[in-house]
Formats: sequence, structure tokens, C-alpha cells
Amino acid sequence: MKNICGLDFGTSNTISTVYKDGKTQMVSFEEKKSLPSCVFFPFKDIQNPIYGSIATDTYINNGYGRYMKSFKRILGTPFFKQGTSLKPGTTILFHNIIVNYLKHVKKETELFTGKETDYVVVGKPVRLSENENGANSGITQLETILKDVGYKNYSFLEEPIAAAYHHKDKLKEKSLAIVADLGGGTCDFTIVEVEGKNKELQILATSGVSLGGTDIDGSFALKSFFSELGYKTPDKLKGLSLPDTPYRYAADWNKITTSLYTLKTELLVKKMMGNAKYKEKVTQFYELIQYKKAHSLLGEIENTKIKLSDVEKFNFISEFIPNDLTITKNLLEEAIKDIVEKILRTSLQCCELAGVQKTNIDYLILTGGTSKMPFIKEMFTDTFANATLIENNAMDSVALGLLEKAKKDIGL
Repeated sequence: MKNICGLDFGTSNTISTVYKDGKTQMVSFEEKKSLPSCVFFPFKDIQNPIYGSIATDTYINNGYGRYMKSFKRILGTPFFKQGTSLKPGTTILFHNIIVNYLKHVKKETELFTGKETDYVVVGKPVRLSENENGANSGITQLETILKDVGYKNYSFLEEPIAAAYHHKDKLKEKSLAIVADLGGGTCDFTIVEVEGKNKELQILATSGVSLGGTDIDGSFALKSFFSELGYKTPDKLKGLSLPDTPYRYAADWNKITTSLYTLKTELLVKKMMGNAKYKEKVTQFYELIQYKKAHSLLGEIENTKIKLSDVEKFNFISEFIPNDLTITKNLLEEAIKDIVEKILRTSLQCCELAGVQKTNIDYLILTGGTSKMPFIKEMFTDTFANATLIENNAMDSVALGLLEKAKKDIGL
């Protein structure tokens, strides 16, 4: 029997599913079923990077090195071929960062199964299905990466379609479902029609947008926290707002890596510090850049977002911001409202492409970490008010569906 795998390489986390001992199983990473998509390069041993939660913990606990997160979003962007500096004199391409991360995933998967992977079905965001830019398209880059990782036989499946595969047994015959895969880097949708007793899925339409949980983190940071670091505060000469570009870099997991920690940005912020009306705030921001702690601050903001799913307000205390802040759920929702509305519009565009009315959707399948936010869930359930909500296995339905597709492909 072939050793098959479903690989959900995500912006925030990666899950690997296998068919072992006659049943579907998830590979255990760090005693968990997912591996955070992040890496830490220790300066003392830069050839041996650390991955996952251990990478984050090492960095936060004053690890001396370079930390990166959510690097999947670099696919299909101009930064992919530019690479990034790990330390003076040492540069690495993002291609190699992703290859080495997925080699680690492949190695752990094969240690779990005790066999080499013969065939893998890999999830891809809908936006990577676009064939623009030829060799520079995200899907072409991902295919090259898989080959360099060492996967001999592979195929791709859009992530929301994979989630539909996992949930199809819950769907009635002759029904319509919209799958909303709301992830860290993209939000993807598919409209499926269930046909026949075997519940074959007919894909009526797909759509996607390059927005997700990381964009929500960034908007939340800018609108609710970064004024404490000088964002949108005036200069002392003309009363004009200080340049906002460095703050936008600091609110983006990838731009921290590619654009914030550069001499050009550091010099700009140093100049801003001299011109600022509230110099102490910009000084705090300058130190954040100097000591390369922007990832830590953005991580604290992300954790606040998560905690506000369960509480109405949260007392935010950070060494990176001078004042304690009371952050409310309403403040979060207002900060991310525009992003959520764009995501929701993309789902309605999917309905238009499929030629169906939102009122005719029988099932709303929510998957992905961003779907766990109560505000977002409520907006989707209000929009598709006639649909039955399915949200179990929200974090792993894509990976499970990818394995189902792999089983089908080899006749299991």
C-alpha cells in the first residue's frame, strides 16, 4: 500500500495527515497536531534553525537570532526572490526558508509513519490558482518548493474544496453548501452542490482574497495600540502626522522581516524621533526596532485578540508600550470591521459566480482559525441565515479533506 499524506501548509500552522494502520491519523508535532509556521535562526548555530512553538519560545526568551513567522504569504510576491538578511553577511532566500521548514515537516511525518511518503495532496489557497506571472506565480513557486523538499508524487487541491470533502457525509442530497476557509493569510470560498446517493460534490465556484488573521492582527495593532508608539501623532513643526510606513511594517508579520529591520527604516524612524511632538513615544518605537522585538509585540496583540473571544475587555500590559491599556471587544470589532466586510463580500461574489442566491445555501461550513472569532462567525451566520452551520474540526478539516482526496486518488 502506498504511504499517502495530506499536507495543509498554513500561514499560521501546518498539519500533516496520514493513513496508518488502516485509519486516518494526524502527525504529532511537539505533542500537538499542528506545527506553527515559524522559524528561529540562532546566531550561534545559524545552519540549524528551530521550528514551531520552540522557535517562538526561544525568540521570546531573549534568544539571540532571527525570528520569522507566516512566511507562506511571501509566495507570489516580489519579496520571494529577494531574500532576507539573517545577520550581517548572511542572506537567505525565502524559497530556502520554506523548503527547509517543509523538509522538517516531511521528516517528522516519515518518522511518524516509519516510511517514505509516496504521494501527498497539498492544500493551496484559491488565490494561488491564478496563473499570472508565469514562473513568478505563487503556485509555480510552491510546486518548485515541493520538488526541492523531496516529494516525488504530489497534487494540489484548493483548501475550501478539501474542507468540503471532509464534511460531505453531513450534507443532504441535492443541497448547496458554501465552505468558508478563513485562515491566517487568505480567506477562500467554494460553493458545492451535493449530488446522488454517493454524495458526489460538484464544485460550482471558488473565490478567494489575500486577507486573513494576520491582516486582522495588523489592523488591530495600528488602530488600537500603535498610537502609544507615535502612530498618527503630529510632528512638532507643522502639526502634520508622522510618516506611517514604518508602523505599517511593524503591523505586518512579513514586513517586519523584509522591511522593518533595515537601515533605511531605522534611519527614517530616527529622523521621525527628532521631529516628533511626542518624542518619548517614537523613541519607544525606535527601541522596538533596534532590539528587534516587533514580533514579540505583535504576538502579544494577537494573543489579546484571541482572549477577547471569551471576555468583554482585557487589561493589556507590555514592556514594549509605556502605558497599560484597557482593550475592549468593541474596540477590536471596530478596528477590523473593514477587513471582515471585504472577506464577507468575497463570499457573496462566490455565490454570484455560482449563480446561486445566498438564501438558497443549505449549509455554511466554517473552517480555519479566523472562523473562531465570534464577531466573524456572527457576520457569516447572519448573512447566510437560512443555512445550517457546520463548524466542527474547524482547525483541521482541510488537512483531513486532503487525505480523503489522496485516498480517493489511489483507490482506497
